[in-house]
Amino acid sequence: MGSALLSQWINIGHNEIPNGITTNDPRWIGRWWAGFLVSTSSLTILSFFLSTFPDKLPRDINQTEESIDVSQSTNSICALGQAATRRHTLPKITSPTQCTFLCRISKIKDIFTSVTDLLMNFTYLLIVLINSVESILVVSFTTFMVKYIESVFNLSSSLSSILTGSIVVPAAVLGTFTGGYLVRRFHMGILQCIKMILIACSISWFGLIALLFLKCRSTPIYQGDTYCSKSCHCSSHVYEPICYQEEITYLSPCHAGCTFVNGSDYSNCACLPIGRPVRSGSCQNICFTETFLFLSILFVVTFFQTLMATPQLIIILRSVQHELQSFGLGLENCIMKILAQIPAPILFGIIIDNQCLFWSQATCDRRGSCFIYNGERLPSTLFGTAIIIKAISFFLLIILLIVTIRRHKIPNDFSSRPPPHVPSTLPCQEQEDPLIVSTL
Repeated sequence: MGSALLSQWINIGHNEIPNGITTNDPRWIGRWWAGFLVSTSSLTILSFFLSTFPDKLPRDINQTEESIDVSQSTNSICALGQAATRRHTLPKITSPTQCTFLCRISKIKDIFTSVTDLLMNFTYLLIVLINSVESILVVSFTTFMVKYIESVFNLSSSLSSILTGSIVVPAAVLGTFTGGYLVRRFHMGILQCIKMILIACSISWFGLIALLFLKCRSTPIYQGDTYCSKSCHCSSHVYEPICYQEEITYLSPCHAGCTFVNGSDYSNCACLPIGRPVRSGSCQNICFTETFLFLSILFVVTFFQTLMATPQLIIILRSVQHELQSFGLGLENCIMKILAQIPAPILFGIIIDNQCLFWSQATCDRRGSCFIYNGERLPSTLFGTAIIIKAISFFLLIILLIVTIRRHKIPNDFSSRPPPHVPSTLPCQEQEDPLIVSTL
């Protein structure tokens, strides 16, 4: 759907498309806003059906009754505690809500204690850092891969979106399913999961190195005044590219010294041989072999990148206590957002913007969007950064493997997981029981 919308002009009505602009032109702006309308409408319809569900599902009735019994028992215990304080010199509890307040204070303290316990768990801390580093690559490539393929392989935005989606989505689904199957099939423990992640990380690392060298040959772009167009006083902020024999792209007809236009064809260009017409738009030097190899390796990299998802989850669940598992997953998600998902698009956006060759000019002399990227240097900067980030993840995995090998008591199968934690006392009972016993 996204590629279909991007192939349509931003405004409704074909008559509003500027002359000479096609989907292959960098100036093309797709109908990006329509996707938000479709998504919003779909979510609104689904939310209507979700609102028809009851407040409590039938299977939760027993659990609700048990929670009511627990709360009633808690209130009775707090009431007995108040009676006990009247006979002793201890601080007097004036209302049942004070006991509940003290319980809430203890729960807040438990949150800080749980965070400290998790961060002091070296295995948990390392795997969270590894997930954060890997998340930098996932978020960045998801955000900028379409633009990268469009700029380096000279494809339209709609076609780049189709190719990226048809490669990344199936590879991610297959990788996640395969990772879960392997963990379940071979009953992997923490050590086996780390080895599996290490192998997948190594393969994806070599895949990134291979992607570094796959690119199309960029056509020269002339954007400065030459001896044949100096008298034209061409503006450097106007982007109306023309192509000469699919070999040379001029920033505008003015830069080529053209004085006659016939539709989308230009002629009588002082900088070009006489009688050689040029067409509107930038030159499209499409290389099918390099594009096919790039997409194939991208499929492999995505597959092994998502293959690590289930083993990483297993390591987190088995490296912490049972009662801290859900809290540990939430803390991991928070750390990943702070360290990876928020700064990653900013970091890679700056890296990509540094390879821009021509910026449009917005109002008030402010820089607008980028029309042309340096297709020769963009792969080295983007994937060079990705390789360095992957090396950091690999280094952390080696440390985690060494630490895990030295800890012989770490469970390696499902049967050795710690038993579920069952509280032996009710809330507030631990503090109030001595008072109750003293009054009996």
